[in-house]
Amino acid sequence: MSKERLTDMLTHLKLNNFKIWRSTGQVQLAPLTLVFGTNSSGKSSLIQSLLLVRQTVKSQDPNLDLNFGNPDSGDSVVLGQFADVLCRHGAATEAVKAKQIGIEFGWRTEELGARAGIFTARYVQGRGGSADLAYLRIGSAGLGFTAQLGRHGAYKLLPDGARHWSKQSPAFKPQRSFSFSDSAAHALGAEAYHVLSVGPMLLEELRRVIYLGPVRRLAQRDYLWNGRAPGSVGDDGGRAVDALIASGVAKQDAAKRGLPVPAAAALFNGTAEWLSRMGLADDLQVRQLGRSARYELLVESNGEVSNLKDVGVGVSQVLPVVVATLFAERGSIVMLEEPESHLHPVAQTELAEMLASVSRDRGVQFIVETHSEHLLRRMQTLVARETVRTRDLCMYFIEREGQAAKLQWLEVDPFGTIKPWPEHFFGDSAGEAREQAKARAERMRKAASNA
Repeated sequence: MSKERLTDMLTHLKLNNFKIWRSTGQVQLAPLTLVFGTNSSGKSSLIQSLLLVRQTVKSQDPNLDLNFGNPDSGDSVVLGQFADVLCRHGAATEAVKAKQIGIEFGWRTEELGARAGIFTARYVQGRGGSADLAYLRIGSAGLGFTAQLGRHGAYKLLPDGARHWSKQSPAFKPQRSFSFSDSAAHALGAEAYHVLSVGPMLLEELRRVIYLGPVRRLAQRDYLWNGRAPGSVGDDGGRAVDALIASGVAKQDAAKRGLPVPAAAALFNGTAEWLSRMGLADDLQVRQLGRSARYELLVESNGEVSNLKDVGVGVSQVLPVVVATLFAERGSIVMLEEPESHLHPVAQTELAEMLASVSRDRGVQFIVETHSEHLLRRMQTLVARETVRTRDLCMYFIEREGQAAKLQWLEVDPFGTIKPWPEHFFGDSAGEAREQAKARAERMRKAASNA
């Protein structure tokens, strides 16, 4: 049997007593994962949980077990305190108590049979509204450990392969829910390798996450560019145009010198192509303002050239989505919230084409929270055309059920048919047609009686 090549990706997510979620159950994640649902149903909480862990492990404060976020620090999510995150109507399971927050996710690497990992953590309320780590399990390819909170803030460890728990010690407390102090490493001795080596693996996994929120930066008339391509587009897409300027200037410089189109121009050309397919622009231009470090991004459409600031808001809002998608390197995990914002239906269908194309061709995983029926319908069509494999697609519908959230897996067959179709998934179109027919009949009856 030939060795199957897999995409680097997150494989599942499970939340307990997290915001509105008593329990999500184990939510399977695919290369293309789409989450639909009603407002305030808990869709965003799925992405927020992963961003919460990411900003915790990237935090500079080793004493934070969960970094709930600071609006002045540029954190991806700002969730308040432990009481704000703990589900108000939480429920106990065999593993998680009612007053504990549970977060679990798994990941895998590209080669089948190679490293696969899991992160499982449970938290209790600490002082001043903080979170204290009560239990942690991180494992990857036979390496890893389990940590458990004991008495008086002491922790005991069970390294993978060890027969017995370590003695309890405050020094064994995992820092930022994944790493250890030098004193802990020294105390572990020969077993330190199993414990310490898995932390960098988790950190590397979370570094691959690219997030773009639902509120994107509005267009500016011109941009100050420092001469380099940015390392990210930012959670609000604020550096997306910087990335385009860098790519566009590289294209211009090569053209001036009579050189072939460089690889650095791929982002600029790809963005222009997808905007054209969406019916939003025919092409893009970058123009330097004199000899300054300021640049304009110009949009060509129907033979006219306009500043980005002067075109429809749909262009400026989808631009970071397209750039983030094309900016992502192989193995990246791109999380998007409401990518369809301000887009007309045709453009929304092309979003589905773009996500599917980049995921398939470049091995990028997408986790998308959306309200777009048109994106869903085109994804069904792509399955029917065999452009997207059913095993590479997971779709879910989330709705409120009393005081809790309910998640329903939308099973897609090889012909793109969804079963079961949730009641009132995108409103009651049949019901609206009936009401329209009744209103028309009533008006005709009144008109006839008055004649």
